[in-house]
Amino acid sequence: HAVIKAGFFMDKAKHTAAVKEIIAELKAMPVQPWDGKKVILTGIMAEPNELLQVLVDNKVAVVADDLAQETRNFRQDVPEDDDPLMALAKAWNEFDGCSLATDANKPKGQMLIDAVNKYGADAVIVCMMKFCDPEEFDYPILIQEFEAAGVRNLQIEIDQESTAFEQVKTRIQTFAEIL
Repeated sequence: HAVIKAGFFMDKAKHTAAVKEIIAELKAMPVQPWDGKKVILTGIMAEPNELLQVLVDNKVAVVADDLAQETRNFRQDVPEDDDPLMALAKAWNEFDGCSLATDANKPKGQMLIDAVNKYGADAVIVCMMKFCDPEEFDYPILIQEFEAAGVRNLQIEIDQESTAFEQVKTRIQTFAEIL
């Protein structure tokens, strides 16, 4: 989370160099066994940091994400075009699986189900941004698809101005215990 977020604020060349260094160091480390639960996060973002700490405290590891502020940024390349704005417009037009991008086929649910299988996740946590109508409209579709596929899931509300996390702590602790 911190590494991706830093890319929004750092010089791109310095950030790229730092990411390469971090990747090299991670590859050099021995694989650590994990006896906790594994989840995939989806939504706009998983902030503030206290939310991520709740996952750590409950031995819940994020094995993949579909967060707009995180890896969704890297899901597809922008096509080459002489006009950079046209290239960005084409990329946005072809972008799938984002509640903010209109797509009548609604492939997001199946994309998440496929990710659960690919990464061996125990569940999906939907990080629902407070008052985000597009995500709220898509949520009933996701629930139906998760239930049909037998994918366990939890929806939590993300409020960046919140300073109290007791409800989220209780919900994630309970969810981790029943997984």
